[in-house]
Amino acid sequence: MEAYQKQKRLPIRKRVLITVLLTTVFAVFATMIISMIAMIQIKEESEKALTQQLEQNFKSLVKQKALNTDTRLEHYEKYIEFLTDYIQDMYKHRDELIASGKYIDAPRTSTPKDAFAMSGILATENMKPEDVKDDMLFFSHLETVWRPIAEGNDGLIDTVYVGTKSGFLPAYDKYSYLTAVPEGQYLYYNFKDSEWYKRGMKENGILYTGIYNDSQGRGLTITIGRGYNDTKGVRQGVCCADFDLTGIYKEMIDIDFGSGASTFALDPHGQIISPERQKNDAHAITGLSENEIGSILNKDGILEKKDAFYIFANVSRVGWTLCSRVPRSIVLEGVKIMDRTIWTAIIASIGGLFVITLTVIAVTNSVAASITRPMEKLGEDMEMIGQGNLEHKATVIRNDEVGDIAIQLNGMVDKLKNANDSLKNSQQHAEEMTVLATKDALTGIRNRTAYDKEVQQINWSIADGITNFGIVMVDMNYLKRINDIYGHEKGNIAIKKLCHIVCNVFVHSPVFRIGGDEFIVVLKNHDLEHAAALISEFNSQLIAIQDDASLEPWEKVSAAIGYAVFDNTTDTSIDNVFKRADKAMYARKKEMKAVRMD
Repeated sequence: MEAYQKQKRLPIRKRVLITVLLTTVFAVFATMIISMIAMIQIKEESEKALTQQLEQNFKSLVKQKALNTDTRLEHYEKYIEFLTDYIQDMYKHRDELIASGKYIDAPRTSTPKDAFAMSGILATENMKPEDVKDDMLFFSHLETVWRPIAEGNDGLIDTVYVGTKSGFLPAYDKYSYLTAVPEGQYLYYNFKDSEWYKRGMKENGILYTGIYNDSQGRGLTITIGRGYNDTKGVRQGVCCADFDLTGIYKEMIDIDFGSGASTFALDPHGQIISPERQKNDAHAITGLSENEIGSILNKDGILEKKDAFYIFANVSRVGWTLCSRVPRSIVLEGVKIMDRTIWTAIIASIGGLFVITLTVIAVTNSVAASITRPMEKLGEDMEMIGQGNLEHKATVIRNDEVGDIAIQLNGMVDKLKNANDSLKNSQQHAEEMTVLATKDALTGIRNRTAYDKEVQQINWSIADGITNFGIVMVDMNYLKRINDIYGHEKGNIAIKKLCHIVCNVFVHSPVFRIGGDEFIVVLKNHDLEHAAALISEFNSQLIAIQDDASLEPWEKVSAAIGYAVFDNTTDTSIDNVFKRADKAMYARKKEMKAVRMD
């Protein structure tokens, strides 16, 4: 350190300034000329690239909005697919469902206006409820499925209904109170002439109707439906739902390209889609001719006109075309800003390039030998330290800023080494505490905390559908009597004796002590496949202990055992298996007591 401090100090900044000043005059003119030529070329290319980039950004945004709308509609389809699959599954139990069904009557006028209700509608006035009695009783069971779907999507799903071949239409919606009729009578609606029914009886897969303003005043609506078959594959009807598109429409056209820009949507016929302007002239609203509108329907792209760009994208599921009109002034404004920015950059770059050029030349030709060598050496030292060698020290070459950095680096490495040692000690302590927290102090096996973690992991696996396990419950008999007669120390010996037997029998499965005299085994792999044989072996060992005259009374342990295996058709969590194993264990305990009394 003393030799370092005695050296004559010449700061790096002064070394660089002296060298740069010698080359400034020779480099400045060449730098200015090169910079001007380069920046003018950059300006021209940048203007072109900016225009293309703005158009591409606009196109990507409109396309993303269209894809989002398609995704939302796909989500709606899932409800219809679920309901039709459910109805088709109902046909497997048609007779039982008819026998347990109820009559569907029209909702009364007392039904709250904000409540969903089940109603029944007949296709023609010459029909009577008796004509469709079986369908009425059969479809009354749909209310339990419709209720959570309709109420959970309040504001999105207006009505869920089924048009049957028999002429009966069960429906579930919040506005059914409007159809209330005198008791014993029914509303008539010839749904068989409807578009959704005719198409659904002939077509396979999901169908969409055209959009319309709902008759109940609920806004822009679309019907999504799908036909269903009975167990013989015969088409029996069509299940539909009316969806309120007001929210999805507003979200779809919510694109802000700036002042003067607008967004609209066209249906497959080229008409404007809008709750307020659906019937208006498309040409007057969009500024496009009839031929231009026809050229963009069901397509993605950009239509460039004299005064504006039209960016359009197809919403494929329903055949809509989402289109944004962006005035040219918005695009050109970006180009103007780029022009101003580039000219500013040209002016600034003259001075900037001048400095950069001189600095590079100076550093490359004059300063390298006197300045960069210590820095390179310092870089090598830092690389070795960075690779984890905290014993390495940076070399202090001379008394300047690089030397200061080397000294500070060595001090930092010392602190880092101390911190690293402390961290290792903390991690080791944490690992030891984790082991102790999950280890039973008496037997050395896993404790209740470890079992709770195992339960959590198994429940996650059950949720993912990828688990197979069993539960064995072991409960010691007469522990209290051993403690009372021979003392708790002998009781502990008995517990460890039983633990040893359980672990030796169920070698391939984790064993947990969850209480004073209670053990749980989570059967896996080999033990799960041979569960019955292992249970028998366990009981045999306990019987053999009772006849062993060499053992002390407290070593002749007795225990009841029961087990259950996970059933993926009925069990939803490990708790279901635990309860069955616990029940089996208590049955065994009762059986052992009965034998003992005999």
